[in-house]
Parts: sequence; C-alpha cells; structure tokens
Amino acid sequence: MKSFLIFTIILFSCSNQEQYEARWDSLDSRSTPQWFKDAKFGIFIHWGLYSVPAWGPRGSYAEWYLNGLLNGDTARTEYHFKHYGEDFPYRNFINLFNPTEYDPNKWADLFLKAGAKYVVLTSKHHDGFCLWPSEHSQGYNSVDGKANRDLLGDLNKAVKIRGMRSGFYYSLYEWQHPDYPENVSSYVDNYMMPQFKDAVQRYKPDIIFSDGEWDRNSSEWKSEELLAWLYNDSNAPKDVVVNDRWGGETRFKHGGYFSTEYDPNSDAMNEEFLRRGWEECRGIGKSFGYNQNENIEDYSTSEEIIRLLVDIVSRGGNLLLNIGPKSDGTIPNIMVDRLLEIGKWLEINGEAIYGTITNRVFQTEDIKFTLTKDKKTLFAFVERFPAKELLIKGVNAVGEKPIQCFGSDETLEWENKDSDLIVKVNHSFINELQSFPLYVLKIPVLPYLDKPEVQIIIKDKIADISIGSYKSKITYMYEIRDFTNGNLSLEYKTPFQVSEPGILHVQAINENFLPSETTVLPINILKEENGLVRKTYSGEYDSCSQMKNESSTEENIVNDFNIDSNKKDNFGYIFSGYIEIDYPGTYEFQTISDDGSRLFINSKLIVDNDGLHSKKAKVGLIKLDQKRYKIVVEYFERGGQETLEVSWRGPGFEWSTIPAFRLFQSD
Repeated sequence: MKSFLIFTIILFSCSNQEQYEARWDSLDSRSTPQWFKDAKFGIFIHWGLYSVPAWGPRGSYAEWYLNGLLNGDTARTEYHFKHYGEDFPYRNFINLFNPTEYDPNKWADLFLKAGAKYVVLTSKHHDGFCLWPSEHSQGYNSVDGKANRDLLGDLNKAVKIRGMRSGFYYSLYEWQHPDYPENVSSYVDNYMMPQFKDAVQRYKPDIIFSDGEWDRNSSEWKSEELLAWLYNDSNAPKDVVVNDRWGGETRFKHGGYFSTEYDPNSDAMNEEFLRRGWEECRGIGKSFGYNQNENIEDYSTSEEIIRLLVDIVSRGGNLLLNIGPKSDGTIPNIMVDRLLEIGKWLEINGEAIYGTITNRVFQTEDIKFTLTKDKKTLFAFVERFPAKELLIKGVNAVGEKPIQCFGSDETLEWENKDSDLIVKVNHSFINELQSFPLYVLKIPVLPYLDKPEVQIIIKDKIADISIGSYKSKITYMYEIRDFTNGNLSLEYKTPFQVSEPGILHVQAINENFLPSETTVLPINILKEENGLVRKTYSGEYDSCSQMKNESSTEENIVNDFNIDSNKKDNFGYIFSGYIEIDYPGTYEFQTISDDGSRLFINSKLIVDNDGLHSKKAKVGLIKLDQKRYKIVVEYFERGGQETLEVSWRGPGFEWSTIPAFRLFQSD
C-alpha cells in the first residue's frame, strides 16, 4: 500500500508538469527561467578547427574561415594557400587541432574568478566539426581527430562542479554537409535533429544558444517540434534556457530570451525585452574565434567591458562575453587579464549586478541604475561626481543612515527634495577609488508601484477599457488626453467605455509607495478615412530608392506600419498617407529596421536608416504646426530578420508608437 501511494504521488507530480505543444503560441507562453535573468554575466567560447589557422582580416570573424575559402574570399584564400597549400582541405585541420594544453578545470576556475554565472561552449559551429563524439559526425569530431577527447563533456563537468550553469552553442545549418542545402528535409530529419538531441541527452545543458537559423524558416528547421521535445521529453533541466534563433523569422519574436550581437540595442528596448530577458553576446576582441591578426587596439579594455556590463544589466539584460582559445587549449593572456580584472570589480560590486532588476529612473550618460527585486534598494553607478551635489530624479531615500559607496568604509549624506534625491558629494575618499571605472552607491529607497496593466478591446467603434490587475489597496488614476504632464484626475472604479479616439493615461498610487510610471496607450477607434496606403515590392534591394523605379506587386489600405507575418527576405514596402498634428512644436521620429528604412515628412527626409544592416535605430527631428502632413515610410528587407518599427515623441509625450487614429489616407 505504501509503495502504491508513492507511485501515485510520482505520477501525479509528473502529470502536473506543464506540457508545451509544438506551436509558437504554446512555446512562447513559457517564461524565461529566473536563474538566467539573475545571472547577468556569462562566458561564451568559440573553439574548433578554425582555431588552427586562427586568421581573418582585422575586424572579421575568424571562425568564418571556411566560409571564406568556399566563397573565394581573396584574403582568406591567399592566406590559406601560402601557409597550408592549395591542396589542403579545411577538414585536414582535424589533424592539427591538438589541444595538449587544454585543462577544463583551469578554464572553469578562471571563469569562476571572473564572476561568470554560466558558460556556453560551441558544440558545433557552421563548419560542422563537433567538440563531442557525435555519431552523426563520425571522423569529424574531437574524439575521432587528433584531440582524441570529449572537449564539450569535460568542460561541462568542470563548470557544473563549481556551481556555474553550463550549456552549449549549436549551429542549425552547415556549410559543407552533403544534404545541405540540396535536401533540407533529409538534413533536418536524419542529421540535425538527432545530433542536437544526442548532445542534450548526454550533457543536460542549462542553456542552449542556437545559431545559423537565418538560412531557413522555423518550419523547415522543425524548431517548434524540437523545442517541444526539449521542454517536455528531454532529460535537460526543467529550467533549461534557450535563445530566439530558431528560424529566419524568429529573432526578437519566438523561442526564449532575445539575443543581440555586437549591438546591445540601446535604442530599441521595449517591455517585451524585459519580459523575455535578453542577452548581448560579443568578443573581448572583434572576432569570436581567436584571430591572430587582431592588434591590442582591437580588444576592449576591462573598463570598457565593465561599463558595457553595467549598461546592459541596467536595461534588464545579460552580457555573454566571448573568449577564443588557441588551438592548443591556451587562453590568450590578454583575455585572461580582462576576465580577472572584471572579476575583481564584481567581487566588490557584484551585489549591484547579480539578481537585480531594471529601475525606472531616467538614466543619463553618467549614471546607470539597478534595483533589488523588492525595490527597496537602489544601486547607482556613477562615472563622475559633480563638485557638490549629485541629483537623482524620481527617487526618495528612506531611513537615517548615510549612503554607502562600495569599495570604501566612508559614506555620503543625503536629503530628499520633493520627488528627487540629493546626495552630498564628499571628495575626501573618492580619490581613493580612482582605479574603479564606476563608483557604486547603495541607496535604501521608497519602493515604487508597477505600471498598471490595461486592456483595451475595440468592437463596433466602442472601446471597452479595464485595468487587468486591479488591487483594492491601490488607487488607479486615469485620463484620456494628449499631454502626459500633470496629475491625472479621474479615479478608476469599474471598467468603462469610450466612443472617441484618444490617448489613455493610467497611473497607480499608494501612500506607502512612489507612484507608478504612467501606462500610455492609444484608443484607436478609427474612421473610414484613417489608414495608410501600403505598396508591396519584390526584389533583392540594397537601398530604399531602388523600389521607386519598379512597379508594386500589391497595394493595400493598412492601419499602421507593420510587416505581414508571412513576409521573409527580398521584399519592400512604401507606406504613404498623412499624419495629423494637434499641437505645434518639435517632433522626433524614429525607425528601427532590418534592413533599410527612410521616413519623409512633406517630401523632406527626416530619418535616414537606409542600407543593408542588422536591426538599427535612427532618429530625426522636425518642427510641425497644427495640421496634417504628408508622411512616407520606405522599408526593404534583403535577408535575415525582417524588422520595422516606427515611433515618435513630441510636446508632452515620450517615445511611443504613432497612434493609428493620427494616420489618414488623404489631407
């Protein structure tokens, strides 16, 4: 009877584990595990056959050596022929990749001293060479080659023993596999998926960094099926973390956390980034794999990396900092030095980094902020102190104790002035801390309320409005207006309806907290005259202007500047219409796009974000009067991640999406 009960309990427990279906809506409902959001700092390692030549033009990725040979890159082919001969195939590097100096325990000790909380090693890059004994890459893995060792498994063990999280990078596509790209379905079914599953089952990763996704959409990679297996049926930890690189259309949309690369995305942050969690990956140098062609100028200093880490963490992200070991398994001294210097800083200031959340306080170039999860302790990262007083807006300190500065026993006096904090600057001890790139202040503060969750449902030109997370001890104030300045005057009691368009502002208030930030949402009750004309173009464009010389393939009336979800690669849009301005003043417009975009007001170019590039933000400004202006937005996508976001800010309001009720088909 006792054994039966135990068996029943086990079955019940298993049956209550959340199951995910092989669909993006189901998979995306899974929250990014908290350990990842708390970790903040990880180590990325690019190591493989490309570490033997370890060469690329300055500023390029050395791990793309094979790609350069396959595509006839002059610099790489000339280097290869000179040093290895014209008849030396890339695969023969397997006989030269001999990591005799590889010591996974020393590596793991170094990463621990650096303050890293997780480690990600390339299990297989785009060249197809595996750092574990993959049966699907027989004769082309680290056990079958000169190395004769399970490099991935050894490091995985060493990292986990030291209490860090361990995982791997895996490339979905390969440059030289016999089935790719001629027979993608065979490659995916018979090679990629079973190889991926083998690595998961062997090493039980805490984190998986997928890559090479851009070459096919997620349905061709069968990514939904693969992730459903990972979450439901694999032996990976239930809190395994994945990124968003699972198909050409998935980055910043589907999967796990959002991933950026040599682009911390400071101009394109939004609440979805914070909800999902995000991570910037980059090398200490310009390359991920070790590049012997790089100079000292190509490497970031420890001060630069620490400032970058603080900036990223202050905006809710993680830094995955890459190192590129040499082929013999040694880590270049300059990389070791950088990691140890970062670790020394984190040893003193790590409390302000690990396990923190973003703070709503406006961040200047000189001050960044993090906050404890209970919102009762604020950390201010100060690059330089003013002569007498440091002003921190939107913060009230609490208690009677002076403010602590990490790295010193000295403290700073303070006073609240209205809704701001004034810190008295004591330069007597600041000079003792000059070796630190940033000063870190620990400030007990009055916590603030979260932004209200507001739901707007429009049907038959009537908007039903409700606050989704209504709490009895919190008062919600609201108004429908354009300007955000000033207090809101209407108290929310029950859901209500409106029949006219406008901008809804909602704020949460409680006497024991600082007021919340204001939730600002458009009420897009539209008329027949609202909308934009969107023309669709098809072609391999390098610039927006190329579309003007061609005929559109489709013309539609749309309500905003969004991209159709089924669009991928080699297409473009031209949106045209009118924007209504109610208040004269200076307005800023912004496009965030991958690839190029341009925005015109009355035929004047305001935002020039043209050209082939990854996700990038550009801003322009113009003075406008109270009337309607012709607005045109051009956009094209050549390949990769299709992205277009158009926003504005003006008199009395901060950056927001242009409301649909402000856009018209005619003047």
